[in-house]
Amino acid sequence: MRGGTLSIVVPVFNEERRLPALLEQLDAEADTTVAPAGLRLVEVIVVDDGSVDRTASILEESEHLDGRLRVIRFEANRGKGAAVRAGALGAVGQRVLMTDVDLSTPLAEVLRLSAELDRGIDFAMGSRSLPDSRVLIHQPAHRELAGKVFNLLFRITTGLPWRDTQCGFKLFDLETTRRLFEVQRIEGFAYDAELCVNARRLGLRVVEVPVRWVNNTDTRVTLFGSSVRMALDLAMTVWRARRPLDPSSSPLSESSAASVDRTEVESSQEVGSNR
Repeated sequence: MRGGTLSIVVPVFNEERRLPALLEQLDAEADTTVAPAGLRLVEVIVVDDGSVDRTASILEESEHLDGRLRVIRFEANRGKGAAVRAGALGAVGQRVLMTDVDLSTPLAEVLRLSAELDRGIDFAMGSRSLPDSRVLIHQPAHRELAGKVFNLLFRITTGLPWRDTQCGFKLFDLETTRRLFEVQRIEGFAYDAELCVNARRLGLRVVEVPVRWVNNTDTRVTLFGSSVRMALDLAMTVWRARRPLDPSSSPLSESSAASVDRTEVESSQEVGSNR
């Protein structure tokens, strides 16, 4: 099947500065940008991960996207992984695009990822580390090095070949990958690595796709604290991978689901296959 309906999921935390530009850009360009891939945008889900600035007010007051803007709000900050999981499990599109609020990877790159799903891939992830990737503005050297070290540890500890699990631009066939989010446990930045590990365990086909990428200096990531947490989460992911997946497990218990406000806001290169 080519294309289909598309949900875009954007996790945000204290993004009052960057959020208005994102909403304006999606409102002006999203429909025409995704149409060449045979995609029809049905919703943009912004998951507010417990922001304490004006993020919630901006979303409440927005009149963008002709009623297709939806908000999921956490009362307290839980982490990017938790936000992505909530957005994916609440999506209605046949395909779900995860992207960062700054669109460091331009939305037009979805055409590359969608072409992979057209040929039967379940989960396509943008990559900054392949020969055809185009990093137009690099991160500071120390941050780029930290990312490379994490991905090296990922490949060593998991045996998986993917070189850039942390790029915040990923496209999923929701019908075949919904289970990934149901069994997801990591709520911080290393959730990407857990998705990749569990994709192998579930027999899904995963592809890493070269994309354009531009660094944005206005980031919520602190190098030391985030690196330590990501290393611990990676170790936990590897440990859990030694145990069978619980067929009945789901992270959204009644108590946690009750804390999520799902009210609508009015207004290629394949490097691994495990199937």
